[in-house]
Amino acid sequence: MNIGIIHGFVGGGGGTEKTLTAIIDALEKTEHNVTLYTFSKPKLQLGKIAVKSSLPISIPSFGLYQRAMESKLIRKAKNEDILIQTSGGLGIPSNHKQKIIVYAHADFSSELDNPSSKYKGIWSLYYKTYYSMIKKFVKNIDDSRIKIISNSNFIKNQIKIKFNKDSVVIYPPVKLNEFSPEVKEKRIVSIGRYSQEKNHDFAINVMKNTDFDFSIIGNTKTKSNILYFDQLSSLLKNESISNIHLLKNIEREKLVKILNKSKIYFHSSKETFGISIIEAISAGCIPIVPDNTAHKETVPYEELRFIPDNVEDAIKKLNDAISGKFDHLTDALKMHILTFDDDNFKKQFQTYLENELKDT
Repeated sequence: MNIGIIHGFVGGGGGTEKTLTAIIDALEKTEHNVTLYTFSKPKLQLGKIAVKSSLPISIPSFGLYQRAMESKLIRKAKNEDILIQTSGGLGIPSNHKQKIIVYAHADFSSELDNPSSKYKGIWSLYYKTYYSMIKKFVKNIDDSRIKIISNSNFIKNQIKIKFNKDSVVIYPPVKLNEFSPEVKEKRIVSIGRYSQEKNHDFAINVMKNTDFDFSIIGNTKTKSNILYFDQLSSLLKNESISNIHLLKNIEREKLVKILNKSKIYFHSSKETFGISIIEAISAGCIPIVPDNTAHKETVPYEELRFIPDNVEDAIKKLNDAISGKFDHLTDALKMHILTFDDDNFKKQFQTYLENELKDT
């Protein structure tokens, strides 16, 4: 069979690209002819998988615009037997006989809640194409050719409620064997790109009222990321907060080492899944997360979840964790996260794909 992968912007990192990489690895072990369709040429080692890009070079900026071009990539891939949209994007097959599998990292609500009219001048034009594409997709989401894989039961339920569309859950891939817990130090770490929705402001409000050694680790790949990082840095400086450290764009090896040595992992934002939380558990950290969204699936113990945006409850849970009150849950947590192992993802995805191909 001929399979096309649609991923408009390769280079943004995060869970979408980990999912793309795992799907590529899974498909390389099959006899199918696989082609990756992307806007600018990706910096990836792809083995036998072919690449068709609109531009011969990699463009790190304008990621949203490149995602908006996915509709054009889908038209370019009209002769493939089946398409896989790994970016979580919103595609409609141009060939009436063609299926498209959309891996949903979210329920599309954040895009629908951000109309292009809120932007002015050139930015209005930048976002207009993207949001018009989203509206078209949502209007046609009940099309039988569109198959959806949700990245958690939380997202599956949200898509069902909002669009009355059924989906299958395949949790994102996490490389659990990358981590080896070391002697734990009484410090706390959080991981998430420097973006408003990651709610780092709340984490700082919590930690500035403690003596905990706390580090936030995140990337600054876009202008908005840089502005948010600078805003947080100014806050720490202006309030003379010395127990909180902001780390940006650090090497993966250093991130792994920090997790391996840290006792507590603290997460302050909503998540549709949360790969970094699973990685932290694999590194032997005790997770303290909000009691909402997919956190109830990744961290199944209520005592490890705090009332969302409640500083006092978060501090109480962190004090309990630092004191060792939750250490007895470490082994059970590690057993729980085996579900999210990279190899499990590949096997489940291959099985799902082969079943869809049989009906194509």
